[in-house]
Amino acid sequence: MIFTTNAAGRLAYLSPGWAEITGQDARSAANYGWVRVVHPEDAEIVRALVARAIDEGREFSVRYRLIDRQGRPVWVAAVAMPRHDPHRHGFLGFLGSVNEILGAVSKETRADGLVGRLIAPEVGPGRVPRSSHEIAAAHILAAQAETLRTSSRSARQAIEFAAFEVSRQLTHGEDGVVSAELH
Repeated sequence: MIFTTNAAGRLAYLSPGWAEITGQDARSAANYGWVRVVHPEDAEIVRALVARAIDEGREFSVRYRLIDRQGRPVWVAAVAMPRHDPHRHGFLGFLGSVNEILGAVSKETRADGLVGRLIAPEVGPGRVPRSSHEIAAAHILAAQAETLRTSSRSARQAIEFAAFEVSRQLTHGEDGVVSAELH
């Protein structure tokens, strides 16, 4: 599931996969409404981590439970990279993804995450991005995780420009009506 936010962290685009898993439509997820489908034991951890990432304008990775449309907990990993205006270099928000965690998760596992670290997202079975822009966003996030690890500045700049462009296209509705519901 792909998402974009503005600089304040408010959703600008949310892929349809979110509603398929959580039962929450894009309008209900807007204005931090998405926190209502985060498991109650995980909500404060996720909220605090995302708030810190917004304040610092830095990438983040977080693992937590969503409540699915049947009321069951589903472990997910969310990752997001900051988007910057390529001309003015100002922080515009995030391009990110939320993916179901593959494999078993132990009962002792707790929600956790890091600001300043981007862990490449995995796409779970049946959760393949649907549009060319969502596919590009998933690849951009994976590429950014790798370039952060290897410290290739020129590659990071190219990926950041690609993130800016794909996010702009997703947010401005070139991929459907989901983003229009958030404005």
